[in-house]
Amino acid sequence: MKITLISTSTYPSDQGIRTISSMLKKAGHNVRIVFMSLSENYFRNYNLRELNQLLKFCRDSQLIGINAFASTSKRASRIISFLKKRLNQPIVYGGVHATISPEDCIKVCDLVCVGEAEDAIVELANAIENKKSIEKIKNLWIKKENKIIKNPVRNLIDNLDEIPMPDYEINTHYLLDNKKIRKFSESDLDGAIFFLTGRGCPYGCDYCSNSLLNELYKEKRKKILRWHSPEYIIRGILELKKKFPTLNYFDIRDDTFSWRNKEDIKKFCELYKKQIKMRFKCLGDPKTIDDEKISLLIDAGCTDIIIGIQGSEKTNSEIYHRNQKDEDVLRASRILNKYKDKLAVMYDVITCNPYETPENIISLIRLLQKIPKPYYLSVNNLVLFPGSKLDQRARKEGLVKTEKDAAYHLNYWDRKAHILLKRKNMYLVLILNLMRGSVTKTRFGFLSNSLINYLLKPERVKRNLRNNLRTLIVLEIVGFYDLIREKIAKPFYRSLPVNFKVWYDKVRYRI
Repeated sequence: MKITLISTSTYPSDQGIRTISSMLKKAGHNVRIVFMSLSENYFRNYNLRELNQLLKFCRDSQLIGINAFASTSKRASRIISFLKKRLNQPIVYGGVHATISPEDCIKVCDLVCVGEAEDAIVELANAIENKKSIEKIKNLWIKKENKIIKNPVRNLIDNLDEIPMPDYEINTHYLLDNKKIRKFSESDLDGAIFFLTGRGCPYGCDYCSNSLLNELYKEKRKKILRWHSPEYIIRGILELKKKFPTLNYFDIRDDTFSWRNKEDIKKFCELYKKQIKMRFKCLGDPKTIDDEKISLLIDAGCTDIIIGIQGSEKTNSEIYHRNQKDEDVLRASRILNKYKDKLAVMYDVITCNPYETPENIISLIRLLQKIPKPYYLSVNNLVLFPGSKLDQRARKEGLVKTEKDAAYHLNYWDRKAHILLKRKNMYLVLILNLMRGSVTKTRFGFLSNSLINYLLKPERVKRNLRNNLRTLIVLEIVGFYDLIREKIAKPFYRSLPVNFKVWYDKVRYRI
């Protein structure tokens, strides 16, 4: 079978579609991937010229697969509508958005794959090739003669090592670049590879798709967290390192890499240090950070770690239903700060939440002030993803009436647009957004520590929450700054040589 897979991800770092490609290739199919990335403009959709180029890649395909997140679902819908009018080949819609919003996806596509798709897509391709019925294939929703067949999901693959490594045979990959689809090249990796070493999350926060996935697979798995073995990970990374000489680091993107048991981390670090000898980044969780794990990771080559705080203790427990206390964060931060000369630490928080109270936001700011410096603060504004528990609550209570209200047409860091859209606690949300960036003993991003204390005086907070005029004026200035950064600074940075970016990142994040 000739199969074309299409990624709508903003950047061509999509491991999911590469894994699907590997599964299909292992089953004997001929697969190519087209990354329809729009990294130069997060908001735009594809034009007719770009779609006609994509059409040429799909004409000889016997099956077409496309994936999307909520933020790129409009792009996926445009591609599907365009291709359906011109081709008779089956198109299957998959990815996170198809899993959490299959009711929406089935309106634009006759085949929707819900959940983890590795086995389902192979079964579908084999059935089409052998002209067999596809109506009972698990994980598939099928629209047929005004009827929708909703097949249940199959059991999860418990042993992830059974899954082949993601497909990085870039001679069969293509990329949309400057409005033209061209051959994928090693330089498009930008010196790094994003790598998932496991699946699942024990939290299932109400803002996250993991809450829905945990429910979807409640009776279809043996455990919430599934891991690739250290040997599998090292074997895969070693292959990639040999394949791509210009790689500078690996970015391990598991939501909770530090949940791995100590024996696994020790084994991984021993193998990585001995065989890979290249720096890497990872994500950690406050509750599972300990001194020995961090020491092992740094010794193996870890230079950066991202820790999810998300909200104040009250926000986490009462709104997100995330079992995490402020003391968990402070305990982990004290451990990480011991290694401040060797490890760059970024803390992630979420703001612009319509359910937060002013007290919640102030508590989060005070928590950030207590964390030992230096560190980097990443402030993300809440997106109510369709299908998430928080989105369902907001729709039920009338806070979300249209797609625009949910904000998934915006990127997380577009602070001006989020604040103006939600208009809740604008003054405090703006302060938190202005704290984004490098944090030292005296400064948080744009703001000095003393200025934050001045801005948080109770009477000043009360007055500015009542009257948004000053906030709106500052927002205009911030919006102009962000526009310059997105339109000039970021494109300029992306055009620089990889070696310069590595040096710049080391200076910027104190690596």
